[in-house]
Order: sequence, then structure tokens, then C-alpha cells
Amino acid sequence: MALVESLLTAIVRADGDALVLHVGERPYVVAASGQVELSSRTLTLEAISGILGQLISPAAEKSLEELGAVEQELDPSSAVPDERFAVVAARGGNDIWMEIRRHRSRSGQSAAVEAGKSRTGGTHVAEVIDPLATAAPVKEQEAVTEIPLVSMGPHAEARTESPEVIESTPIAPPHQQQVESSDEPAQESKPGAPEPGPSTDSTGPAFGFAPDTTATPSKDPSAESRPTPRRRRTDRFPVEADIPPVTMVPVPPSRVQTPRSGLEETPAIVLPLARSQVRGDQTPRVASPKLAGLDRLLRVAAARGASTLYLVSGSRPSIRVDGEISLLEGEAILSAPEVESHILDIMPERNREVLRSGVGTEWICDVADVGRIRCMSFRDHRGAGGIFRMIPARAISAEQLGLSREIQGLCAEAEGLVLVTGPRSSGKSTLISAFVDLINRTRSDHVITLESQIKFVHESRTSLVSQREVRGDNDELVAAARTALRENPDVLVIEDLRTPELLNVALAAAESGHLVIGSLSAHTTTAAIDRIIDQTTPERRPKIQLQLAEALRGIVAQVLVRKTGGGRLAAREVLLNTSSVANLIAEGKTSQLPLALDSGRRYGMVPLNDALVAFVQSGVVDAREAYRQAADRPEFLNQLRREGVDTSFVERLA
Repeated sequence: MALVESLLTAIVRADGDALVLHVGERPYVVAASGQVELSSRTLTLEAISGILGQLISPAAEKSLEELGAVEQELDPSSAVPDERFAVVAARGGNDIWMEIRRHRSRSGQSAAVEAGKSRTGGTHVAEVIDPLATAAPVKEQEAVTEIPLVSMGPHAEARTESPEVIESTPIAPPHQQQVESSDEPAQESKPGAPEPGPSTDSTGPAFGFAPDTTATPSKDPSAESRPTPRRRRTDRFPVEADIPPVTMVPVPPSRVQTPRSGLEETPAIVLPLARSQVRGDQTPRVASPKLAGLDRLLRVAAARGASTLYLVSGSRPSIRVDGEISLLEGEAILSAPEVESHILDIMPERNREVLRSGVGTEWICDVADVGRIRCMSFRDHRGAGGIFRMIPARAISAEQLGLSREIQGLCAEAEGLVLVTGPRSSGKSTLISAFVDLINRTRSDHVITLESQIKFVHESRTSLVSQREVRGDNDELVAAARTALRENPDVLVIEDLRTPELLNVALAAAESGHLVIGSLSAHTTTAAIDRIIDQTTPERRPKIQLQLAEALRGIVAQVLVRKTGGGRLAAREVLLNTSSVANLIAEGKTSQLPLALDSGRRYGMVPLNDALVAFVQSGVVDAREAYRQAADRPEFLNQLRREGVDTSFVERLA
């Protein structure tokens, strides 16, 4: 349990209120003086699962799997015997969010806040805390935890790598810490304290809880204000390049939220796992009697992992989970006045007259503890109705989606056209949002997105991200794209390339040095190219073919398949614009693109059938479900037979 003790000690040592762990993010402590990051590497699903297994009991783990959320008090630790902690965790698919909360009395909270203010002098200056400068001498290695690497997806090339090893560094008790204020020179380490040395691994461990120790604390008082050196790009795939270590991220004291004491904790429910960075526990919103009914239904739907809540007059509420609709068990039938009351309570004033007139209307709102909701109202022969789609507050990262190196590499292109395609409701918006998130984290560029509705909100990180809502007709969208190009963006994201005029703007922008990312509806990558060419007039097709052959960088086609144990997976086809692919597009020989796709496996291309067969072989997807999603079904059956998979189910389907 040395790992758990080091976590608890890190919270106390930083005088924090909670330690936040989330897949795809860096672990950090929320303290009154700011946000203290404990590692320069992001967390993997395996890392958090291993930590969670050491923190909660088997019964709590079972509850987490069944209910999606759990809360448990931790036993007193010998490392910090006078402190009490609780762990709160929520899980949805391959995403886990967890907080280790420190119980404080009200007086302790006030003292922590005042201490943070006194250390920073009322400014937003963050102190750099070196754990080795005050740590006791280490006599021997206390604990070693092995965490396996995360697979980049079912089609990633097999790699043989040694397991990553994480060493838990002993940390001195709080009374031995010596932290200087930002306007005084740092004191030297005590005799006998281990000296930090340079790292010998260029990539670093997959996850480590000890704060960065690759540099000796500077004695120069101005060292903290120096900017962190930018990461060099060594190739067109900067995904696995070194990330500069970060010790603390300053947060203005006005944004620091003070957690409640353990006596005031509310029962945990499944919440959207995309959270804001500062996750201090907030005082729960007191809902009015009018909002209580709809709030409760949205919370219940979120707790059951639903993506959509449906309210129809004269029927019980329904939810959509993993693409399938079912009635919400235990709920009463809603009358027409009840449904209309629910909708009006959350509807903006400007939309109410539209509802009464019988015409459907649409809006987006934020609901506490649930997230952003995309709301649509309608009226049928029974009365009013409403559809509420739940949108994560933060985009799902490329690592969480398991995108391959080749797909992530498309986001590193300096210019050109990248297309995302797939049938209706196949997760195209989620995939594009992951692209924007990856660019926002790895590049220093100006990004403009044009969307019919802003679903995933991107806060500017290393890039400047500007999201625009364009709800007008096609001409208004074309005008918005041309206006955005005059603002000199490096990356232009267009949600739907649905018209030839908009496609012409995208191709012209890609040829002029912009990276353009867009989506359109097509089942495969080859079908996407055919659709682009076919929607052009015959006299313009040769020019469009040449432009597309020159500007295209790659296409990702995605379909969602149901898992045998519940949930859904994304099967992706990847087409890269190699010289042979470009020649076929320029000459209009798109019928030969499947052959080029098959022969391009050595470049990282993946046919859709390969992705589906891999899921069937691993046992996570039933062969009949994969067969329904296959575009080339005869070839899919041939591949299954070559792999020794029984295909007699086809006779039963016929």
C-alpha cells in the first residue's frame, strides 16, 4: 500500500483538498494556493484501474461496474494518521474519473485558504514545490508498481516493449517541509537528501506520482517566471514526443472552490466524466419545485449511461443507451400538461411562443451535475414532446478513443484536407472533436471551428481555439467559411461539407496552406471520394479530381458496432493519400481504390473489413453484428473463413 500512502501524503504535503485522477489527463492536487500537478505524463486507463483497485474494496468495485459510480471512506493511513480521506469514482465505458477527497473541518478550510493567500500575497504567482528538497533520505526502494502500456487500438502494429516501472518516492511529513515564498530565495536541501538527477528515459514513465525531478530547483528568484521551452517536433507524428515537465499550474484564488466537510457529502451518482480542470466540490444547486422533475429525470438518465432522454405525452420517459431505446423503469406515465410543463421550465423565453404554435424548436442549456443538454421540442397528435441529448462538457481525447498513430498523425499535417466520414450517428462529431483537442494540446496554432451547434467546448490550451455557431442556410455557412479564412487561421474545421460550394472553399483553403478538417456522410473512404466527385458538374470533375488528389491527406471512415457485453465500439477504415492513391483520384479511377487500400497496409492504411474481423476474432463483437456493418460483405465472409471463424450465421440471416 506504499502507492496509496504516497498519494495521501502528496495531498497533505501540498495542503490540498483533493487529488484528481482522470483518464487522459495529468494527476493534480486541488489546493487553496492553486492547482499542483504531480506528474508531467497523462494517466492511462490501466494506471487508474490499478490505483482504484488498491483504494476501494471488491464490493465497491462491483458497485462501480453495476451503477457507474461509488463513494467509500478510506481507512486511516499510517503515513498521515491524523487525516481522513474518502474516494469518489465514476466510470463510463473506458473513461474513469476519480477524486481522493480530504476531510477538513470548517476552521481547517479557512486556515488553508488564508495560508494560500499569504503565500501568494494576493497575486496569481505559483510556488514551485520540489519534493526532494525536503524529503527524508531514502534508504531503499519502497514499492514498485508495473503498469502495462495502452494499446493504440486493434489495428496498431504489434510492439514489444518492456513494462513501464513506477517508483513511489517517500515524501517528508508536513512539519518537515520548508516552502519559501515567491519573493525570497529558495533554501538549499538538507544534508543527506537525495539530489535530483537527469532523466535517462526520453519518454518517461507512463505515469508517476512524484512531481518532476528532472531539474534542480533554481536559486534565481525569477526562475519561476521563465516560460517553459516549447517541445520540438521531430517528425510529422509528434504524439509520442517528450512533454516538458510541469510542476504547478497557477489558478486564481477566486476560482478555487472549497470542498465541504465529510459530514456534508452527498451520495455519488454517475456524472459526465468530462470535467473542468478545477474539480473542487461545489455546493449542490437547490432546485425549484418546477425544475425538480426534469432535473431528476436527467440525473437518472445520466446515471444509467443514457445519451438521450425522450419525453412524449401519454407515455413513460424513454432513454437511449448504446443506440437502443428503452422505457425508463419505475417512472410514471406523463400527461400532456406535465410534459409541456417540464419543457417550458427549461426552455428560454424566446422559444416558448414557438412551442405553443406547434412548430419544433431547438436550444442548448447547462444543467448542474449533468452537463450540456441539447434540447428539442415537438408536438404530435398526443401533445407536446421533448428530446434531450446529453453532451459531455469536455471532448473525449484521442487517447481515450484509442486512435492509431496514423490517425493522430493526420492532425500534425501543416496543410491539406482531412476528411471524417461514416453513416448517420456514427460518432463523426466526437472524432472531429478529438482531433481539435489533440491539436489544441500539441500545436501552437489558431483554430476556427464552424458548427451548427457547439457540442464539445474547447478551452484554449497551447492553441487559440475559436468556435462559431452557424445555424443558417448553406449560403450563410459558405460566407462564414470565407470570413473565417480572412482571419488567418492555421486550422479550419467545418462540421459538414454538404454542398459543392462549401467543398470548393475547403479545397481552396487546403491548397493555400491551411489544414482543413471536415466531415460528410458516406459508409467508406472510397464512397466519400465518389460522393465528392459525383456532386460536381461533369465539366468541373477533372478539376475537382486534380484538386482532391493534391490537397487530400487522409480519410477516416467510422462505424459503431455493439459489443457482446454491452456498449459500442468504433471500427475505423483509414485511407492515406499516397502517390498511388493520388494518381487514381486524379485519373478518376476510384473503383481501384479498394485495391490500393489493401496494398497500403504497410503505410498504416486499414480496410474496414480488417477492423471488423479483428473485433470478431477478439470476441468483443459478434460476427452477425460485424456482418451487418460491413460494406463489402462477401469479402468480409471470405476473411472470416480464412481466419477459421464459423460463417453459418449467414444462412440463418437469409
